[in-house]
Formats: sequence, C-alpha cells, structure tokens
Amino acid sequence: MARPRTRMNIQNMTRIALCVAVLCLASYLVVPLPFTPVVLSLHTVVVNLVGLILPPRQAVCAMAVYLLMGAVGLPVFAGGAAGPGKLFGPTGGFYFGFLLAVPVISLCRGEPGRFLRYFGVTALLGVPIQHVCAIVMMCLHNGFQPAAAFGAVSLPFLPGDIAKCALASALGVALNRALPAAGALGPPRKASRP
Repeated sequence: MARPRTRMNIQNMTRIALCVAVLCLASYLVVPLPFTPVVLSLHTVVVNLVGLILPPRQAVCAMAVYLLMGAVGLPVFAGGAAGPGKLFGPTGGFYFGFLLAVPVISLCRGEPGRFLRYFGVTALLGVPIQHVCAIVMMCLHNGFQPAAAFGAVSLPFLPGDIAKCALASALGVALNRALPAAGALGPPRKASRP
C-alpha cells in the first residue's frame, strides 16, 4: 500500500531550512551607513535567490520562518538585531517586502536557467516591491513624506540592489542547472514504477 503524499516532505523542509540558514548568515554581513538607518547587506541577493530557486509556497514559508525567528527574539535580522521593534521599526518595511517579493519572483521567473528573465523579474518586480514596502514603513513610522522616504531608504540603494539582482540571477541559473537532476529544486519528481 502506497503512503499518502504529504504537502511538506523532508526534501522540501530541507530546502526551506537551508534557505532560512543562508538568510540568517546574510544578516551578519552588513555595512552601516552614516546617512541612513538602512545598512548594506546581502539580504537582497539571498531573498531574490530564494524566489528564484524555490516554488512560491516554499519561498513564502522560508521567508515567514525567518521573520518569525527574528520577531521572537533570535538575532537573525540585519547586524544581529531581533525583536518586534526591529520588524516594525523604521526599516522594517524591507522585511515585509521580502515576504511579498519572494512569491512574485518565484511565480514570474519562467523556465529555469534564463539569466535575463531572472534579472528582469528580480530587478523590475522584486526590488520595487521591497522598496515600496520600505518607503511605506518609513512614512508610517517617522512621518516622512513619500519623496523624503524614497530619498532615505530607496534611492541610495537602487544601484547596489540592481547589482545584487544580477548576482542572485547568476547564482539562480547555476543552482537551477546544477541541482534539478537530484530533485533539489522545483517540485519533487514522481517516482517511476519498476
């Protein structure tokens, strides 16, 4: 008698856990800037990569686990920060942007291994979603006008984030080409009967 298929098997959970672990590691590679509360980090690279290599539901799950870890006090946010104060603080909009961006990237990425498609999706959809959320949070938290919030948390970071999209796209192409044979990315393959 065949076992019933479960929504979340061990392979899927392993993929999600690995993505969460890489997100946590990226949080510690930061460069503070004197003119803004936002720090430079590798988050954009990893967030885009999660969307490029995981199916939408798994990508959302990975991001939700990461945010929940930080919200309950584990030091996984940028620079080792943690807690709801960071999540709902002036720069917390980026975190909510991550959660909204990954399923959009995953749904729109198209066929695996297409760098230009990956780059276009991450740069034209993923980054704007993240930045709009950051601008909204800055306006709500600090009472900024949208133009001032754009100048504080978005404009200075756009060139770097576009470059990070290119890096994430290159990594996504490499991973999606190297790992599908092992079933590491995308939906699990059906086992063939002997």
